[in-house]
Amino acid sequence: MSGVQVERAPWVSVLGSIADDFAARALAQELCRDRARPGTGVHHMHAHSATLWRQAESSLRARIDELELGSIS
Repeated sequence: MSGVQVERAPWVSVLGSIADDFAARALAQELCRDRARPGTGVHHMHAHSATLWRQAESSLRARIDELELGSIS
């Protein structure tokens, strides 16, 4: 019995690259947050920005998974 190979649509790798970019931006914001003095506006701004980038990444990866599952059916 041979394995079934499913080809990934070209948009999957593009969206995956965008999600990777979101993750890199979140990491950059986390590093800035860690360098800022806790309790300051700068610290809060970078923490909030990192959270938003992480949420965007997570949402995009979930949507990619949904679209991939839909294309297999």
